Amino acid sequence: MDIQITFYAIVSSIIKLFILMLVGYILRLRKIIDDKFVDTLSLLLVRVVFPALIISKTITHFSFIEYPLWWVLPLSAILFSAIGALLGMIVYPILKNFNSRKEFICSSAFQNCGYLPMNLILFSFAGALRDKLLIYTFLFIVGFNLVMWSFVPLFLAGKKNEMPKRDILLNPPVIATIFSLCVVAFAGKGSIPPIIMDPLRQLGQAAFPLAMITLGAYLYRHKAHDPENKGALFAGGAVKLFLFPLIILTLLYFAPLTYDYKFFLFMESIMPTAVSLVVIGSYVKCDNKFFSSSIFYTHLIAIFSIPFWLVIFKIFL
Repeated sequence: MDIQITFYAIVSSIIKLFILMLVGYILRLRKIIDDKFVDTLSLLLVRVVFPALIISKTITHFSFIEYPLWWVLPLSAILFSAIGALLGMIVYPILKNFNSRKEFICSSAFQNCGYLPMNLILFSFAGALRDKLLIYTFLFIVGFNLVMWSFVPLFLAGKKNEMPKRDILLNPPVIATIFSLCVVAFAGKGSIPPIIMDPLRQLGQAAFPLAMITLGAYLYRHKAHDPENKGALFAGGAVKLFLFPLIILTLLYFAPLTYDYKFFLFMESIMPTAVSLVVIGSYVKCDNKFFSSSIFYTHLIAIFSIPFWLVIFKIFL
C-alpha cells in the first residue's frame, strides 16, 4: 500500500475545519448568538445529535460477523487514550502555575479521530482501499466513544460537580453506543427501518458542523488565541503531536500487524486534540479556556506536523 496523502489534502481538511470555527466565532462576535445559546447548543449536541450520529453509524456500518477481528481497533483506541493520559500525567508535574490537571491529561489523551482522518482518507485514496480505511476509522471510533463519553465526563466532573455521577456516566452518547451494539448483536447490521434511521442519519450528519460552530463560539468567549498559560499549552502540544506519535511509531515498528493496520493506527496517532472535549467541558463545567486553546493551536500546528510524521512513517515502516 502506497501512502498518497498530500500536503494539499491535509491543508484543505484543516482549513475546512477552521472555516466552520470561524462561523461560530463571528456569530458570537456579532452577538447574533450569546453564551446561553452556545451552552444550550452544547447540550443539544450531547443529548440529541451525538447519540443520533452514534446510532446511525453503528447500526448502518458495523457487523460482528463481517469483521471477526473488529475488536483490535476499538481496543487500540482505548490503548491510545491510556498511553496519552499516562504521558499527560507524567508531564503535568513539571508545569508551573497551572491548575487544570485533568484538562491537560484529557487533551493529551484524545485526538480528532473521526473528521480529520476521514477527510484525509477521502481525499487521498480510492476504491476498496478507501472503503477499508473508512471502516477502520469507524471501528476505531467505537472504542474512542466508549472512553470519551463514559470516563472523560466522570473524570472531569470530579467531586465538586452537582450532577449525579450516574447521570454523568450514563450520558446519552454512552447509552446510544450500548444500544447500538446490542441492536447489531441481536438484530444485525441495518436492522432499523429507514423510516426511523433516515431522520437519525440526518441529525447525525449535523454533528460535526454544529460542534465546530460551538467551538468557534467558545474560542471567542475564552479568547483561546491568547492562552493564560503558554507553557502548559506548549507542553500539551508537544505531548500530543510529537511525543505520543513517536511512542506509537516505536510500538508499531515491532507490532505483528499488516501494513494497512500500521498506517491507519499511525495516522490516528498524529491527529490534533479532540474537538469533542470542548463540548464535554461545557457539559460538566470545567476549564474550557484551556480546551479551546489546545484544540485551536494543535490543529494549526497539525498542518505541518502531519506531513512531517507521514514522511517519517514512510522511512521507517
